[in-house]
Amino acid sequence: MKNESGSTIIIIILIVGMFFLFNSLKGGSCSNDAKNSQSPPPALKADSNQQPSELSSQPQIQADSLVLQNKKLKISLIAWQYRPGFRISRVELKNFKKNKEINTTERIPVTLLDKPSTFFDILGKTDSSYQTLRFEGITDTSITLVWMDTLDAEKQSIKIPLYLSNYELHFTQQDSTALLRVDCENGLNTTEPRDKSEKTLFQLYYYDGQNNVGWLNISKIKKYEKGKLDIESGPYKWLALRTKYFAAILMPSTAVTGRIEPKRTFDSRIGLSFNCFGSKDYTLFFGPLDYDLMAQLGKRLHKPRLTRIVELGGSAFRWLGVAILKLFQFLYKLIPNYGIAIIIFSILIKLIFLPLSRSQQQSMHKMQMIQPKIKEIQERFKDDQQRQYAETQRLYKNHGVSPLGGCLPMLIQMPVFFGLYGVLRNNIALRGAPFVNLFHLHIDKAINLFNFIRIPAGDLVWLADLSQHDPFYILPILMGIASIIQALRTNVDPKQRTTAFIFPIIITAVFLNFPSGLQLYWLIFNVLSIIESTVFKRGRTGGIQWEKQQNKEIPSGKNLQKSSRS
Repeated sequence: MKNESGSTIIIIILIVGMFFLFNSLKGGSCSNDAKNSQSPPPALKADSNQQPSELSSQPQIQADSLVLQNKKLKISLIAWQYRPGFRISRVELKNFKKNKEINTTERIPVTLLDKPSTFFDILGKTDSSYQTLRFEGITDTSITLVWMDTLDAEKQSIKIPLYLSNYELHFTQQDSTALLRVDCENGLNTTEPRDKSEKTLFQLYYYDGQNNVGWLNISKIKKYEKGKLDIESGPYKWLALRTKYFAAILMPSTAVTGRIEPKRTFDSRIGLSFNCFGSKDYTLFFGPLDYDLMAQLGKRLHKPRLTRIVELGGSAFRWLGVAILKLFQFLYKLIPNYGIAIIIFSILIKLIFLPLSRSQQQSMHKMQMIQPKIKEIQERFKDDQQRQYAETQRLYKNHGVSPLGGCLPMLIQMPVFFGLYGVLRNNIALRGAPFVNLFHLHIDKAINLFNFIRIPAGDLVWLADLSQHDPFYILPILMGIASIIQALRTNVDPKQRTTAFIFPIIITAVFLNFPSGLQLYWLIFNVLSIIESTVFKRGRTGGIQWEKQQNKEIPSGKNLQKSSRS
């Protein structure tokens, strides 16, 4: 029984460790978005809702912000009057799924920047002689800002052409010695108000050109604020701020040297200040964190490792997360429903690990059959622990039993589970992706028990969004019931029935607020495990049939060596 207790302790440690790992893992359907419209969008216009921020004592253009937009992106600009530069005061991504209301999933814009104090501030050289500003080359998606010296306007003009392409804003500084300052002190907006875990995915990334991607989260920024974190001055080939599903990326044409100054906002998001010199052409990306899109963007602009911004699980399991993501994309092309794709994936994983499951079943049966002999050895050598261990190991060897044989298949499957967790938690393709809409329920008042059971108020729809947890907690409860049934079927020892209940309860508690897509996967996996154990017990793959044959071969205590019976 001591070996059983040891195995039980190991499994409990693994489950608790899994829970903390999920909470500490660092770490999109955008590929199907329509291309830029062939008909021209509205021309450059004024946005009366935006006002310049008072961040400089120098005068600014007292006018409404200018808007550039195409099929995918809308950017509001505010130009400086007395120095050649501009500010981005608002950014909207078009045609994205978002839960506008609790019971609806619509395609509406997603705003990444919308506060007057939150902006990207692109500056030129501060020079009071530049006092005249004009706009030229205005089209539907491009504009050229021109600053002129009042003494010699034609010779001393500075031009900054800007144009939109897909999710990108491109601009050029003619004066390569001018300072570029990226100041986004309030960071990117929260886009998933119902998802409290989103705050853990606000992160800052930077690439130093030496195949090293650095990243900062809130915990590291706290160290930075206390002076415990040293961030090198570059050179950097790109920098990025990200949320759960979206990102803003600065990509200079050549590596730039500058100081990264991360900032922590009042609600634990991440802001950034960055001053740099050294490049002339820049690309600002505002868009979804889609793995394929990041790979294409990095290849086209020669920016290595942009895909690292996309969270697909921890570094040790990232390769598996990428493989699972590709498989999901393939299944979705066959059947355009991610819920069904998850069910098919569960079946495939069960088939792949079927040999391991069979080994696990057989190992558990063997352990159950030799339990009387183990107890006999423990009683006979209770005063001689060394001899007790030796005789127990001999018994294991004679019958080909490993105490961890039942746990090993579970451990081997854990990397798949971690990779799947990363995909279902962060894949933008599942953002607002429905599975079934079986019933609606109206909740008058939100329920929040110990900040653990969270049921929002309003009209709720079951499984209308696979990226969020089950609003009624039906899936995790069914998953827990299936886990208990499976544990009871595989554990026939009455003295271990308590253990059969403890593990499923712990796992259910861990899963309560996981994405419903992950809950669906684990439920289907448990149901398949019950079917599998039923097949084994009917003797189709060696369950009870194997056990009856082996029972005759198990030696009694009389067959032990004389030294063992003394």
